[in-house]
Amino acid sequence: MRRWIGLLLICAASFAAFEVNGDGAPVDFTKIGSSARFWGMGKAGVALANDSGALLLNPASMALAHSLELSAMHTQTLGVSNYTLFNGVLPFNNKNLIFGFSFIHEDAGTIYETNGLDANGYPLKGGTIDNSNVVASLGFGGKLSLFGGQRNTYLGLLLKNHQRHLGELTAGGTALDLGVIYRLGHIFSLGLNVRNAWQSGLNYSVSERSGFEHYPTEYVAGFALTMLDNNLMLALDKAISETDSKTYFGLEYIIAETVSLRSGLADKDMTLGLGLRLVDLQFDVGYRYQDAPLDNQLYFSITYGNARSLFMDVPTDLEIIDAPRAEPEKIVVYPPPVEPPPQSTYNDKRTNVAIENRPEEITL
Repeated sequence: MRRWIGLLLICAASFAAFEVNGDGAPVDFTKIGSSARFWGMGKAGVALANDSGALLLNPASMALAHSLELSAMHTQTLGVSNYTLFNGVLPFNNKNLIFGFSFIHEDAGTIYETNGLDANGYPLKGGTIDNSNVVASLGFGGKLSLFGGQRNTYLGLLLKNHQRHLGELTAGGTALDLGVIYRLGHIFSLGLNVRNAWQSGLNYSVSERSGFEHYPTEYVAGFALTMLDNNLMLALDKAISETDSKTYFGLEYIIAETVSLRSGLADKDMTLGLGLRLVDLQFDVGYRYQDAPLDNQLYFSITYGNARSLFMDVPTDLEIIDAPRAEPEKIVVYPPPVEPPPQSTYNDKRTNVAIENRPEEITL
């Protein structure tokens, strides 16, 4: 009996229960791993990634951090699978190197084994099979200068470890993401993320059987515009993989540095979002509308840390020393010349000599 269960699990892992794409590749759960802020913007933001919630959207977002920031996101897929994400960034080495981490846990619910059929032909429930996925990631980010001047190029790499469990079936694999963001001033930025640039593949085994699958490599490129004193942001991304291509578009408008209104298109799905900033706490909610009712999703996230000030493109003390700004030329204004007061003379009758500045006469 256990032998047949093992074969059944392998088939399930290869097709439905193990969650594979139509092309046979396993589902990459890190693609969901963005904060509700970016899901409200149609998951666009590979060039706008400026907070810890964008760690999996573009690892280069780590390089923009100036202080500690933590974020968490939760959603449900198909109404049954609970998906939870934790991200964090921490600068060190005088903020020249930034450490980042991410942890994803997806609980796909419990699957019941069947022990034959009852008298009416319905399957009898047996034991339970756990179905869960865990992705733990560590990364580093840094910045450098291109063409001299301030360091406006941000780089990041993220090493991901996948672990999956489906009853007796276990699977594990490692993959690497690479990201870069290039900023032209405070208005325009370009971004690129290579997801699964390198990978060991997903190796799974059950009993004495084993198999191998790999995640498709995906290239995501985009640009972002920041306008109206950093209150209006526009992002456009294009994702290309071995099997398909998708387009993501998003808008964000900030009111009084407190309320954020968002909208976008995640490929063909409309998205809406709302954010609220309270000192060092950011609350976000995103909604994704899809044709199938069970596919409609709500995303909730909370962020600790002032994202608007921590991730502003402001040069640090070291950057100011490396590339000091030219001081304006000093203009020296000389006061007008002062003419000496006129001199008066008189003749002393006793000596007949001219004497300057005759003193006042004193009458006794």
